[in-house]
Amino acid sequence: MSPIERTVKVAIVGSGLAGLTAGYLLTEPVESEKGKERGHIEVHLFEKSPTLGMDAASVSIPVAKSAGDWRIDVPMRSFQGGYYPNVIALYEKLGVSFRKANFSYSFSFMSQPKERDNRSVTTTMIYNGSSGSAGVSKPTILGGVPQQKGQNYLLYLLGKLWGTGLFILLTMQIAVCFAMTIWHSIPVRRPQKLSTMTLGEWVQEVAPTGEIARLTGMDVAWGDYVETILLPLMSAMTTAPEDDVMNHPVEEILDYCWLTLGTSHYVVSNGVRDVVSRLSRNLQNVHLSSSIISIRPDPQDSRLISLECHDGDVYSGFHHLVFATQASSAIPLLGSYMSNLPSSAESQRMAIMDQIRCLKAFKYRSTIVINHTDESLLPDNVQDRRDLNLVTSGWPEDEDACDEGLCVSSSHTMATHILPRPAGYPSHLPDVYQTTNPFVSPRKDTIISVSSLERAVLDCEAKEALKGLCKVKKQSWWGCRTMAKCGLGSVQGAGRLTDGCPGVWISGSYAYLGVPLLEGCVVSARNVVEEGILKTEGLKLRREPWSI
Repeated sequence: MSPIERTVKVAIVGSGLAGLTAGYLLTEPVESEKGKERGHIEVHLFEKSPTLGMDAASVSIPVAKSAGDWRIDVPMRSFQGGYYPNVIALYEKLGVSFRKANFSYSFSFMSQPKERDNRSVTTTMIYNGSSGSAGVSKPTILGGVPQQKGQNYLLYLLGKLWGTGLFILLTMQIAVCFAMTIWHSIPVRRPQKLSTMTLGEWVQEVAPTGEIARLTGMDVAWGDYVETILLPLMSAMTTAPEDDVMNHPVEEILDYCWLTLGTSHYVVSNGVRDVVSRLSRNLQNVHLSSSIISIRPDPQDSRLISLECHDGDVYSGFHHLVFATQASSAIPLLGSYMSNLPSSAESQRMAIMDQIRCLKAFKYRSTIVINHTDESLLPDNVQDRRDLNLVTSGWPEDEDACDEGLCVSSSHTMATHILPRPAGYPSHLPDVYQTTNPFVSPRKDTIISVSSLERAVLDCEAKEALKGLCKVKKQSWWGCRTMAKCGLGSVQGAGRLTDGCPGVWISGSYAYLGVPLLEGCVVSARNVVEEGILKTEGLKLRREPWSI
């Protein structure tokens, strides 16, 4: 007798990397754990935008008739070798081509912004990339005034020597402060209390004190390093304002510093559109421009789920529902499902309430990404400009001069990427820049596109709530929490792991250990599929999707 085949219907809400990864895994061949039946997974992917979400904000610029379009990913998509092992393994399995992009950085501050012509962007530190092997460069502000005709040569030479000496001193201080950061980030020597500390608390805890620190200037140097390098770098990485960065759990930041030490940055060679195409190639039921407005028990079978879209279309018969969207977007939909449950489903109602309570702990911040050609957001001196240019403000927030919808508060770090020109791009056209979280807007006649995005920001409350979504199963032997083997947390499935109610699952960058980044999307999606949906259906993937 041939094995019985049954169909399991799964709805995925959201088509970012988490949703696409879940969809990709669910369309891979599966088999019964006991070999008595074959399983068929029918996947429906719902996306509110007219294009799949991971590529929805990207823009195309005409290059030349023969060269096609220049596709610019929005937001910037890069990944670090040491922090994204699952992303890299997935891309390799898919055949996605990616290349090293060891970005160089400039760190600068901007003067008062109210008058565009009078403001300045002054660079204080330049990092030449290549995991530090390319060293640092001297900002032009330390280069001294160019020699003028008739100027005393000795005075000119003294000015050059002074600038060089100051640069060497500052570089040595930065090197010591960076070494301190790495020393404290070594997992096996971290104190237990670090797991509950914020970055702000840690900065004060490890700051050099005492007579030697005062005499050598390291007390001041540490404060400068935190303010001009560490904070801007973390603010740019998390796309969060300074207060949120200082309230960020420090354990995750130190994990990031440790795991990325000596590793390379990568970008996909053919843009994120290639990733989307490969992940979605086997998805047959993709519903674009389909915003979900209500979730309810299936009227034919309360053990299943029905979804209603904004256009009135209703999709029914789902055994599982995967939220691959922001926590803030999932909460009202979970609320609608909870309110539509029958009075007899009290245990399921409580399980959904636990999910809502967990998700409410995660906070989001708006991020603005602008593609433009306005070079006034870059360092004034061309010699100071690098691939990524991080700029902080020199004024209080109450003096912001911000165009609504085009910039954020000055408590953010403004990060401008000088986009490399593609082959065939006309030489007479200006460079294109991508600025994330501008606190002054580019000139409106230079703007190519504006995108507003939402980004999860981790704090200690969210870190505690994360245990409901993701639990540590096995700690790495060397103690780095972000690399621990993890599984599904207690609120995952909304009771499906213990009874036969519909499975409601959560995935996304925030549903995994560490800083909310692309790695969390991939790992949380795999956990939901393998340990959640397939396990409760008595199924498993025929082949391991990838290994690290």
